[in-house]
Amino acid sequence: MAKTKKKVKAILELKKVSKIYTLGQQSISALNKLTLSVCEGDFVVIMGASGSGKSTLLQVASMLSQVTEGEIFLKGKNVTEYDEVERAHLRNKEIGFVFQQFNLLAKTSAVEQVELPLLYAKVSEEDRKKRAIEMLKKLGLSDRLLNKPGELSGGQQQRVAIARALVNDPSIVFADEPTGNLDSKSGGEIKKILIKLNKEGKTIILVTHDPDVAKIAQRKIFIKDGQIIKDTRTDGKKCY
Repeated sequence: MAKTKKKVKAILELKKVSKIYTLGQQSISALNKLTLSVCEGDFVVIMGASGSGKSTLLQVASMLSQVTEGEIFLKGKNVTEYDEVERAHLRNKEIGFVFQQFNLLAKTSAVEQVELPLLYAKVSEEDRKKRAIEMLKKLGLSDRLLNKPGELSGGQQQRVAIARALVNDPSIVFADEPTGNLDSKSGGEIKKILIKLNKEGKTIILVTHDPDVAKIAQRKIFIKDGQIIKDTRTDGKKCY
């Protein structure tokens, strides 16, 4: 008897999305009518060779870049035509980012780094600091609250970046090669954090070249020439 798939609500949908860049007189198609549904609570890894379109997919799905054609739905709402101000507000409220390069401010303490999304969200100073400290403690950085990036290891810097990504309680966390600049031990710690976050219900979409990192996800998507060529999952979920 066939196993029944578990239906879960889609949190993010891309429908026939294309992204075309123009360089001089040349047009480059980075995404080609790509369709994708991500379920609530998914842990998705996106893989593909350099130039396959995976980073463009991350930028488009996270509202950092507008599509050329197609539609994007977040939590059932069509957000395709949002202008830059609307997209910035949506990113601050619904989306967290973790980058390979950490993207931390050199002269800013860990607490202040994590406070930034809350500052943009107009949260009070007292509440900002309280929430930032709680998030850093949760990620094992209670003794590094006032340290600046130059005083932290690579793994600690990435944990600060993860705390910053999570402090606004986003609906989706996007991670672009989050272990790419780390040694194996620090990378392993970051993988454990991502697994724990997903088990707590957070939806994660991660781009990586590393097959070992890909193993931690329940769903793997392979991209080539701006299209999905393989989409496998081990948890039996199906979006609706």
